[in-house]
Amino acid sequence: MPPLTLLLLLALAGDGDPWADSVALYEPGKGTGAPYTDPQVALGEPARFTGEGVWPGVVSPFNPPFMPGEIVSIGPGGSLVVAFDDPVIDDPDNPWGVDLILFGNTACTDGAYPGGQVSGLLGSDGGIVEVSEDGTNWVLIPGAVADGPWPTLAFLDSGPYDEAPGEVPTDMARPIDPRLTIEDALGLWHEDLVTLYGGGGGGVPIDLASVGISSISFVRISQPPDAQAIAEVDALADVAPRIPGDVNFDGQVDVTDLLAVIGAFGALPPGGPAADFNGDFVVDVTDLLIVIGHWG
Repeated sequence: MPPLTLLLLLALAGDGDPWADSVALYEPGKGTGAPYTDPQVALGEPARFTGEGVWPGVVSPFNPPFMPGEIVSIGPGGSLVVAFDDPVIDDPDNPWGVDLILFGNTACTDGAYPGGQVSGLLGSDGGIVEVSEDGTNWVLIPGAVADGPWPTLAFLDSGPYDEAPGEVPTDMARPIDPRLTIEDALGLWHEDLVTLYGGGGGGVPIDLASVGISSISFVRISQPPDAQAIAEVDALADVAPRIPGDVNFDGQVDVTDLLAVIGAFGALPPGGPAADFNGDFVVDVTDLLIVIGHWG
């Protein structure tokens, strides 16, 4: 296994995709076992379809990835360190200021099965999150839980338990509003939950500004020795920056975005439109001027 410093040097080359690129260290921890101990499955994008040959279905907030080759386990005392070829940057232009997304295999419990109505959260099994620029000096992300909300959403046009992939994939590099909690979703039906996700794929959002770091190349997920659960990791994503003023993420700033900002004027509630561009969660003339300044 190459030392972390060597992996950091290799990261300078870069490959342009948003996913974690290499495994620097893996210690399974207690209670884990094959076939869920392959750390390479944490690389690349999150699973969009699961259960082949067992219970095939789209990955949705009610149907998380659960097959070997989709998730890796981290038991008590265990840890996983992954590296990004291109450093994850603290970019204020990222949606909601979020820079990194972690995907596990939590799920919403269905209070009206198979209708898909959120009644709670299942499988939020912890996982301490730390980040590093050099693979040696680590900074804890307070409050972050690697295998936590939000459950992965793979397609915008699928039901909660569809047995065939949808045709409109979510953007796994687009974060959900970090102010949202599972309490905001209680009672929602699947189609309303899709709207709440805002086109993204869910996951655990992390803003590097919260710990004062400008960029990182390594992420460590661990479980303390006295943990009572085994955390699962599916993938990690570097958030894709957007054009300032682009409310609907279509790659251009036009009248649609102007009207969205005007319609959202005032304090922006959790889960509201992504019309706040300066990070104060208030839509006002500052955001309107950003739209105008990036028009066309």
